[in-house]
Amino acid sequence: MKFGIVGTNFVSDFFMDGAKQESRCEVVAVSSLTLDLAKEFGEKHKIEYCFKSYQDMYEANVIEAVYIAVPNALHKEVACYFLERKIPVFLEKPMASNYDEVVSIMNLAKENNVYIQEGLIPLYNPNFIKLKESIKAIGRIHQVVFNFSKYSSRYDAYLRNENPTTFQAKLSNGAIMDLGVYIMADCVGLFGKPNKVLSACSLLDTKADISGSSILIYDDFIATLMYSKASDTTNSCEINGEDGSIFINTPSMMRDFTIINRKTSEKEVVNVGEKDMFYYEIKTMIDCVEQGVIENTLCSHETSLAIHSVLTECREQAGVVFPQDKK
Repeated sequence: MKFGIVGTNFVSDFFMDGAKQESRCEVVAVSSLTLDLAKEFGEKHKIEYCFKSYQDMYEANVIEAVYIAVPNALHKEVACYFLERKIPVFLEKPMASNYDEVVSIMNLAKENNVYIQEGLIPLYNPNFIKLKESIKAIGRIHQVVFNFSKYSSRYDAYLRNENPTTFQAKLSNGAIMDLGVYIMADCVGLFGKPNKVLSACSLLDTKADISGSSILIYDDFIATLMYSKASDTTNSCEINGEDGSIFINTPSMMRDFTIINRKTSEKEVVNVGEKDMFYYEIKTMIDCVEQGVIENTLCSHETSLAIHSVLTECREQAGVVFPQDKK
């Protein structure tokens, strides 16, 4: 399948790492903000065609699918452009600025009978699938605590008054959209949509959030989620049940997890994935497009809608407002 890439930031490099492990994926084109940026990325990864816009890339008639990694505020615009032209779309997380935009994207995909996929790495990981199967081993769940915090190098730039895009609400950026979305996706992917959410955050003067906490309330337990781009933590993520606990390594990647039996203290480290994290997403997309379906079962339309319903409500409660929310 011949892919085009829209956007040339570091996550597009990660896509290329995964693409090189999937023989059916051939990246033939790239577009960026400028032709120079596209050429720089193209030379780095030996991509044949380079363009100054995604429209030019489509008009060249060289791609069969597209990977989109542009600022969050542009996700809907770019995704809809390709969906309208029946080009299958791999859209980097978060799918859009808010729940209503996600609904619009999903509806357009259905209307045009074309595949759309949200790039939430952990949900496609074999370790995550195994984790869902393993939860029953710890008995009835009473507590879930997920923390995903990383000190951003761009925060230093913010402190120097350089106004990096990472912390601009007008681009739909901030801690909850960058890091919080991963642990919300993990939680919804494991337990479904919660009955209720409570959320608060710390805002910068750009109106983007730098850190926050959300509580997802289920029938029998609550899940406490914490995220920050101004601190480093061990990113401990644990699910605690009556018979034991599960500790998750790297919530954004799900590289492995550990099951601990409460009674025997026996530990089992589980890691069933062998490929680059992006490989599983790319493989899933190609499989689905070849099968003629418009969504996958690992991160279905319903799952993405549930995640973004929670994400949007948490932002609203915390006072994180984007321009797209006011339309």
